[in-house]
Amino acid sequence: MKPDPIDDFLAKAAAPPPDAATVRAGVERAQSAVLGDLRPVRPLGSPVRSALLFLAAFAAIAVLAGLILGPHGFHVLSALQRVLIFSALCVAAAVAALACTRAMRPASGASLSFPSLLLAAVGFPVLFAFLFAGYNTLHFVHEGIPCLVAGLCVSIPTCLLLLPLLRRGFVLDRRQAALACGTLAGLAGLAMLEIHCPNLRAIHVMVWHVAVVLVSAVLAWAIARLAW
Repeated sequence: MKPDPIDDFLAKAAAPPPDAATVRAGVERAQSAVLGDLRPVRPLGSPVRSALLFLAAFAAIAVLAGLILGPHGFHVLSALQRVLIFSALCVAAAVAALACTRAMRPASGASLSFPSLLLAAVGFPVLFAFLFAGYNTLHFVHEGIPCLVAGLCVSIPTCLLLLPLLRRGFVLDRRQAALACGTLAGLAGLAMLEIHCPNLRAIHVMVWHVAVVLVSAVLAWAIARLAW
């Protein structure tokens, strides 16, 4: 150090300490700056309650949309097909709902956003291949596009309706939260199609119905990445 800075340092060290009133005023100014705009918030609630809210929204939207469009697909399914398909939908939706719940709570555990999408993307094609037959690609695109559009017309509003539930928490990774929310919304679109669509060809259900989940999840993730 040069002589001048050393002299300044020694002069400050030799200066008398501030009196108690000055210290108290400084502490009060710091407290006012930090705590002045704090407001009490409503408790978030238990993770189980949050997951159940996500599941209730998923089920209500999927069933209501399916009934409005007409439950034609539900009527052509056998009892075994109904049990297996809707049980699998409930399990996949529960994992996605848990992923949403974890995304809105810091330090709540490992993210389940990608595993929930992977479960839907792999599990449902395998299940549909087991339950259905028919791999003829005649009118494949012509019959598939309306199902994809109908599924997205359900999943996109569902995703928007789920956002207020996510915003009640403290989301640190918005892309992971968007992926989980998009997956759950896509499952609502898939559930609606299983209620509404009477086309039971395996190739149709495996590609176009499952595509609703993939497109919904990727679209939500991409929007979150571009926005933040």
